Amino acid sequence: MNSVELLKFCAKDKTRGSLDIAIDIIEASFSIAKNLKPQKLITLLKKIMKNQPSMALVISICSKIIHLIENDKLDEIILLKKDLIDASQKVCSNATQYLNNKSICTISCSREVFCSIVNSDCKEVYIGVAHPKKEGEAFALDLKNNGKKVVLFEDNNYLFGAKMCDVFISGADAIFDNAFVNKSQTFSLCLFANYFKKPFYVIANNYKYLPPNLRKYYKILQMPKKEVTKKDLDAYNVYFEEIPLELVTLIKG
Repeated sequence: MNSVELLKFCAKDKTRGSLDIAIDIIEASFSIAKNLKPQKLITLLKKIMKNQPSMALVISICSKIIHLIENDKLDEIILLKKDLIDASQKVCSNATQYLNNKSICTISCSREVFCSIVNSDCKEVYIGVAHPKKEGEAFALDLKNNGKKVVLFEDNNYLFGAKMCDVFISGADAIFDNAFVNKSQTFSLCLFANYFKKPFYVIANNYKYLPPNLRKYYKILQMPKKEVTKKDLDAYNVYFEEIPLELVTLIKG
């Protein structure tokens, strides 16, 4: 797969996480930036932004590459890779100190949450299974394989996790000026944290922040109705929701 084909693949990749896709976009863009007409590369990047509306990190990276192309700073494109990886590692390092000797309740899966937990000396982790794809179950197994004590439960039992934990943590799919986006039920966990007077930390690198001019690209998508019901009924099926930042402490990198 050449670099142009890789960028086209990144525009339709619904399997991998946003960090892996973003790194591929950086490497592919750098490799062809000096040999491809600037407007053609910009068009490819804008197509990715349009086709991946629920990946803030991908939208952010594409926007930064476009800015470098327009300002004829092609050699700086590859520097985004190190900066992105450093930002992700930094936020994990910043978060770990809040998790030592604590019981944790978390939701869904996040590479930065995973890194923060694994590098901490936490007591145990409580996590919902995360239907319909059970990414919470996979996340729990990964944590267990890294030596962490994990308790898995049905998504409707987050009250149990809320009572058992010392702190709540989550990742973020997107961060805006006054809100963040994460897996559905995160808002409920924030309310649990408020009720039980326990801290809620959101762990996310700075590349997931979308300023007002980029927020227009971000969309929370409706998912297939059949995941909820196969009957002749109207159905609401979204995986993510928007939560006010005032309910959490944001840990950035």
